Amino acid sequence: MNTSFNDFINYCLSFYGAAGLYDQGRTKEQIAYATTLYLDAIAHYDSDVYTWGDGDSLDRERVRDIMNQIYDGEPAHDDFKAAFTYVTS
Repeated sequence: MNTSFNDFINYCLSFYGAAGLYDQGRTKEQIAYATTLYLDAIAHYDSDVYTWGDGDSLDRERVRDIMNQIYDGEPAHDDFKAAFTYVTS
């Protein structure tokens, strides 16, 4: 999939950055910060539920959800509420 951190950031940017497929006006810095929070949650929970999928679409969507919670004040999705509470508190 995405072979480096920068590849994943650019992948997310192509979806959520300015003029991206789902333009949310996100910056590389916002995406990088949310990605590090996501990776921290994966390491913290060390379970089969929270895993790194080599930068696949599920990873991208989870990073999007974290960004939406941080930058837009959206509530955490029920399935990932514990993880999002952990990474944003």
